[in-house]
Amino acid sequence: MMEDRISQLPDPLIHHIFSFLPSIYLVRMSLLSHRWRHMWVSAPFIYFKNFCNITFDKKVSSRDRVLKFVTNYVKHRELCMHIPNTSIIGFKCDTPYWFASRNGAFRQIDDWLNFVVRSKVKELDLHLKEYLLPPFVFNASSLTVLKLTKLNLFVPSLSSYPSLKVLSLDCVKSNARSLQNLISGCPIIEELYLSGSDIGRLHFAVSETLRSLSLLSVDLTNQWLDSLFSRLPLLERFFFKFGRLKYVSIRSHSLKHVSIEYFYAIEAALTTPNLVSLHIVCEPWSKISVETPNLLEVVNLTLKDDGMIKDSYISLVHLLSNLNFLKKMVLTIYKDEVLIFPKQVRQKYPSPMPNLKHLKVMRFNGTSFTKIGEMRDSLLWCAPSLESLEIGRDGT
Repeated sequence: MMEDRISQLPDPLIHHIFSFLPSIYLVRMSLLSHRWRHMWVSAPFIYFKNFCNITFDKKVSSRDRVLKFVTNYVKHRELCMHIPNTSIIGFKCDTPYWFASRNGAFRQIDDWLNFVVRSKVKELDLHLKEYLLPPFVFNASSLTVLKLTKLNLFVPSLSSYPSLKVLSLDCVKSNARSLQNLISGCPIIEELYLSGSDIGRLHFAVSETLRSLSLLSVDLTNQWLDSLFSRLPLLERFFFKFGRLKYVSIRSHSLKHVSIEYFYAIEAALTTPNLVSLHIVCEPWSKISVETPNLLEVVNLTLKDDGMIKDSYISLVHLLSNLNFLKKMVLTIYKDEVLIFPKQVRQKYPSPMPNLKHLKVMRFNGTSFTKIGEMRDSLLWCAPSLESLEIGRDGT
């Protein structure tokens, strides 16, 4: 018989391994080892995910099975609360099913959350479609991480999250007042992630402790965004994707990492003297100005196009000219033609990047380049001081 070496590992290491596995597997594994028989009730992380491919009885509704299994699991954990070393650090539930208040689904999920909140859970990660988060969760003072996906969020009064450092709202249905009540109750928040268009126009205030801000597909104004930056002296990371603004102004002395992803033309102005990394996805005819004297090394620029014409190349020359202080750069393109400047453009305009020393060019879709010779000649005009030129593909 094969020796069971895993069971010989110390409990902390086994619990660390268990933290990466959905809890349903831990219950099943308890049948394989005498030592593991009750270890699942002391796992510090409760993790339910990927129920689509898991069922004990194919004749039973998958959705009902999920509710029943998790409810029974939570009841067993609750019975073991008096046992030493059975505290709960994290609770994660990610299912593909829609949950409605009918048939008591909401009540069962409320009971799960009531238990983990009473257990002083620190990390809560919920992906529950159409579920309405109960009010008692907004006063879970032990939480340090709160991640909510595709559920309904109504916060009638100020929340209380004195320990919360990470807040993520992904495609939740809410409104501006609820968002303000939620975020205002996070006095030491450091990371904020907002994604989705069902939360109304943003105009919240956030604690000056914030260090990382991600905004994806949200409705906002440039005036509000500019004002927000001025009130965040510790902000180091900003990620902005699929925004509705045609003009973006970013002014911050604290920002070190900025990523902007637009699949159409954008006009942006960055005044970020301490920036060390910049990633931009945009159309070649975007207008982007950058004032970042310390950003000499790497800028990742992805150029998306639906067909280049002469005016597009002229716009691209201006775009690259605004980055003429760079020494090192990575360019990702969809088509070879994006970087093959017409002769008349090369004859009329000076080289846009005279200081560039190192350039890497990649294809976004991982396909091979077909016009390497023409592209190389064009790039040597674009950056005549190049010491290294790498043309490859990113493999995506």
